[in-house]
Parts: sequence; C-alpha cells; structure tokens
Amino acid sequence: MRNHRTLVLCCMILAIAVMGCHHADESYTAEQQAILHQGKIGSITDSIGSFPDNAELYAHRSQELARIQQYQLADMDIRHALRLRPMEAQYYFQLGELYFQQDSLQQAIRYMRRAVEIKSESLVYQMEYANVLYHAGAYAEALRVLDHLRKQYPPVAEIYGLQSRVYQGMRDTAAAIAAMQEAIKRSPDNYEALMAMGDLLASTHNAACLNWYRRAERVDTTAAEPIYAQAAFYAQMHQPEQAINLLNRCINVDAFYTDAYLLLAQIYLQQHAFTRGLTILNLAQRMAPANDRVYFLRGNCWEKMGDTTRAVLDYKRSLVFNKQANDARQALQRLGIHP
Repeated sequence: MRNHRTLVLCCMILAIAVMGCHHADESYTAEQQAILHQGKIGSITDSIGSFPDNAELYAHRSQELARIQQYQLADMDIRHALRLRPMEAQYYFQLGELYFQQDSLQQAIRYMRRAVEIKSESLVYQMEYANVLYHAGAYAEALRVLDHLRKQYPPVAEIYGLQSRVYQGMRDTAAAIAAMQEAIKRSPDNYEALMAMGDLLASTHNAACLNWYRRAERVDTTAAEPIYAQAAFYAQMHQPEQAINLLNRCINVDAFYTDAYLLLAQIYLQQHAFTRGLTILNLAQRMAPANDRVYFLRGNCWEKMGDTTRAVLDYKRSLVFNKQANDARQALQRLGIHP
C-alpha cells in the first residue's frame, strides 16, 4: 500500500510538472483556433465545449492533432488530459509518442517509462519503450526491457525482431542474426524479418543472404525491394551481369524504384558503357525529376563522354535539389566552376 501511495504521489507531481507552464484556459492564436474548429477536430472541440472536464476528449483531440503534425496543440491537449487524470498510463504513453515523433528521445523515454511504471503488464507499452530506448542508443536498457518481456510473455516474433535491431546497433552481428532467426521461427512469412535477415547476412558478405531475399520475394511478389537487394549484393561481389539482369527485372516490377536505375547506371559507368548509362539516367530523370543523384550520375556520364557543358549543367541541377551534394560541388570545382 505504501508503494502504491508513493507511485500515486510521484505521478501527481509529474503531472503537475507536465502542466507547469500551461493554464487551464489556454489561449490560442487565430490560426490555431481555425485548426481546432475544422473537420473531425472541430467536432471534438465542440464536444469539449460541452464537457470541458472530459480527459478522454482532450486525449482524442491530441491524437488527431498529432496526425496532422500540429504538435504544439497536441502537446497542450494531452497535458491537459494528464492534469485531469494524473494516473492514466495511456496519457503518459501518448505524450511519450508525441515526443518520439518529434525526435525528442530523452523526453519520450521519460514519459514512456512512467507509462510502463503505472501499467507494467502492457506488452505494447514495454515494446514501444524498448523501441525508443533503441533509437536513443540506450542499448543495454533496451535489452533489459526485452529480456523482461520474454520472461513475462510467451515469446513473440516482434520481441526477437527488436532485440536483433538492438544487437545490430551494438555491432554484434552474430547476436543480431541469432535473434532474427528466433523471430523468423515464430513468424516464418514475416516479410520485414526475412529482409532484415538478408541484410544482416549481406553485411557480412555472406551469399546466404540471397536465399532470404528470395524468400521475401515469394512472400510479396509485388515488392521490388528484395529483387534490388539481390542485385546490390551481386554488384558488391563484383558480379555485374547477375546484378544487371536483376535490376532490369526490378524496374519491370516497379518502374519508380529509383535506386535500381541509379545502381544500373553506376554499373554501366564502371563498364565504360556510357551510352547505356545515359539511357538509364534519362529514364530515371523522367521517373524521379527531383532526385539529385540522378543528375550527379548523368553529369558524371557526360563528363566521361567529354561533354563538359552538359556535365556542368547536370552537376548544378544536382545542387539545386540537394545543396549538401558535396560530390556534385567537388565535380564542378574539378571542372573549374565555383558553385
């Protein structure tokens, strides 16, 4: 009983802190007022007008505001809900999610931890808490939470999948592969797990990755990603003909898969097949007219063909779409142009 009273007191203190800089009657700008009175959000606002002490209405409106990336308003609403119900784990979790969406990871950890403390039996809360810890680089704590989950619940694929990602973040590829194998045992047709296993093996230059990519391809016959992954591995292993065949198949499956055009063009450039490379890059430019890499590679192609005028134009276009494209900037400097 004493521990329960302590938890209640801590939650009330945190809820007060959460609301510290907000007043009961938040003042909104005209623009914010317009957002609060439009569409579905407007309907919730009308209900709040009738039931101003209903915490669930504020929490619901906060969710809808977060969906349209109105984070400041969403933050105000969920904090208001917490002031009304300071022991509601869902509201702490929701506030943590809100911070996670904005990449404020330490704040997300703080509020998700509180949600887990209040409702420790929730698999969803603990999984998302571990996920945020992983993104924050708190790998040891993430593994501790996941180990606890494996003891608390029948092991599910998602626990092992996240555990694998944590080990990967720790650069322990062997442990990451072992955990992903456990995930696939429990969900053998999980596309994401199959692709992740392929990626882990590819990172160690293990040709067994191809089998996993092919399995993923069979699970989702409309996906270009596993075909591209196979091609990328063959290209990495200096087997260009296999890569070329797969990249052409990838483009047939998904004509807008830009990475396939780029890799295919790079292979042609390496083979000094500049005309073929140019043809592919012209197609890529039609499919992805704002992709800076398309223009950089096409500029590189023009340069190798001796057409510096067109090369300069494409290098400049690359910088238009990505001002941080240092390779395009260096190429221009190499040609005597100072962007």
